Amino acid sequence: MTPTVASDQEFVAALRDAIGRYFAAVDRWELAYGRYYRLAGDGLKLSGDLAAEQGEFEDRRRELEELLPRARWLCFKHSRRDVFAALQYISLGRWSPQQRADSAISRSERSAVMACLVDLSGDCREADEQAPPAIPPPPVRKPSLFERFLAFFR
Repeated sequence: MTPTVASDQEFVAALRDAIGRYFAAVDRWELAYGRYYRLAGDGLKLSGDLAAEQGEFEDRRRELEELLPRARWLCFKHSRRDVFAALQYISLGRWSPQQRADSAISRSERSAVMACLVDLSGDCREADEQAPPAIPPPPVRKPSLFERFLAFFR
C-alpha cells in the first residue's frame, strides 16, 4: 500500500517512516533469531517461532520497495548518492550469533541512509520555497445593473 503524497517533502517524510519501520523489523527479526538459532545458512529452515518476525520483515520490505523508485529519482534530482538500493538486498540469518554480533544493516549504512534522508528533506524544502507562488485566477466580475440593462437592448 503506497501512500499517496503530493509534494516531495511529504514523500521524504513517508520514506523516513517506512525506513524506520524497516530497520525496527530487521532488529526484531535478528533479536528473535539470536534467541532461537545457533546455526547459520541461507538454506536454514525457519520454524514457527520466527514466523511473526519474518512476516513483519517481509511486509516492511515490500512497503519499502514500493517507495524506492521515487527515492532514487529524488537522489538523482538533487545530486545525492543513492544509498537506498542496498536496503532491499540484505540477507537475514546468513551468520550465526556466534560468528557475528552486528546487524545485517551496519551502523554506517544506517547513518548514511539517515543522512541522505535529512539532506533530501532540506533539498525538497528549499525547492518548495524557491517555487513561484501559484497565481490565483482573477475574480469574476459581475456586470452592474446598468451594464445588464444596456446589454438587454443591444
